[in-house]
Amino acid sequence: MFKWPGTKSVLSLAVVLAVTTIGASVASAQLRINDKVARNNGASFFANNRASRNIQHARDYSRSIQQYTTQIQTIDPTVTQSESQMLGHKIQGIQREMVVIREANASNPQVVEQVKGIETKLTQCANIQEMLHKECCKDSPDGKVCSDMAGKLTSTLDQIGKDHAKLLKTMGHEDAAYSHDIESKSDESAPPKTPK
Repeated sequence: MFKWPGTKSVLSLAVVLAVTTIGASVASAQLRINDKVARNNGASFFANNRASRNIQHARDYSRSIQQYTTQIQTIDPTVTQSESQMLGHKIQGIQREMVVIREANASNPQVVEQVKGIETKLTQCANIQEMLHKECCKDSPDGKVCSDMAGKLTSTLDQIGKDHAKLLKTMGHEDAAYSHDIESKSDESAPPKTPK
């Protein structure tokens, strides 16, 4: 006489199938990630990703300082000190990532040339940020001076963002970009880009 398998056997079989299916999909996802990293040259891909984020964040800090110092009657030095210090950290972060990218691509003169151009502009930013931070650390920071320096930083960081976008294209690392909207964010009259 035929006996149907017990409930425990069916349940055990279902659990085994579920675990096997989940394990296979996780392994498949990991292979896709590893393939993308291998195609994008690992270290320089992630350095580009971090640089892209730091460029965006530095732009946000510089714009924030510019807006704050023009819109507030009495500037709170603790606010400007904190913001300018974070701006400096982001600029230093971009500089570190450019070194990684330059060293990882030392055999590619086109990439090295583009990175050196970005590094030159980053040096200018670092110098302006240092002056800005000194002004922000005063007991009574001059809002006009802070706003002007923050405006120069924003403008230079916008150009660095555009240069970095070109570098990403040269390297085939468009996927590493934090924001593809640098042009539309710096030019308010530009129509918004539609997502793909």
